[in-house]
Order: sequence, then C-alpha cells, then structure tokens
Amino acid sequence: MGGLTVKKLSAAIAAALALGLCVTPAAHARKCTGDPVYDPGSNDACNFALAPAMPGAEAKVWGRWFDRQPFIDREYSYVKDTADDGLDAFVWVRFVNGSDTQDKLLARASGPGATAEISLIFAPLVDAFYTRVCVGESTTNCSAWSR
Repeated sequence: MGGLTVKKLSAAIAAALALGLCVTPAAHARKCTGDPVYDPGSNDACNFALAPAMPGAEAKVWGRWFDRQPFIDREYSYVKDTADDGLDAFVWVRFVNGSDTQDKLLARASGPGATAEISLIFAPLVDAFYTRVCVGESTTNCSAWSR
C-alpha cells in the first residue's frame, strides 16, 4: 500500500468523512464534473469510501466517480484475509444499470493477514454499485452489500 499503514488509512478515511468529501453514497451515481475540493461551490462530492467486513475478511474501497463510472484507487483499496481458517478472502462489486445487475470478482487475498490491492479503472456506466467481501470460493459466506 505504498508505505501507508492500515492505521493511517483508517485515519485518512475518517478525516475525509469528517470533511464531507464522501457524502455522496456510492450506490447512487451522479455526474461529477467539478472537484468539490477545488470548486467548493459545486455542491458535488464525487469521492466515496466503503468498508465491507465480516469475520475472516475485510476490505477498504476508496475511489471517485467520473460521470457514471466508479474508479477504485488501488493505492488506498485492498481486501484482507483476517482469519487462519484455510479460506481465502474475496471482494466483489455489483454494478446496477437500470434493471440490469452484474457481479464481478475484483480481488482475492490468501492466508492469514494477507492483503491484495483492489483497482477498477474501466468500470461500466452505472446507476449504482455495491461491494461486499466473502470468505471461501463461493458467494454463500459473504457480508451484506455495502453502498
């Protein structure tokens, strides 16, 4: 994660939330043409931070909307295997566009304490997206979809 510890990342997420940079729910895409940091009058917060977790797996998903496309920044986003249970941790994303829903596996971390980067550069145009973590190969042991 480029020298950024989990503690520092958690503090950065908390600070961003406190500053209101993440007030747009990631589940509802909207056009982001201005940067709220440099254009405070735009009333358009385009950044998001999600943290799905469950026993055995956790993830941090940090990114920005570009029009109706979510971009997940790999520098700050990861999935972590938090248990010594022999099962890997997975992070999934769900894209919703009208009545069409598509699920996609983004990353896998294998072994207790192992982490893997999450990135998403070429996402489709969507109305909403959600993330969740799962423990094990199937999608039967997963957290709720976070938005």
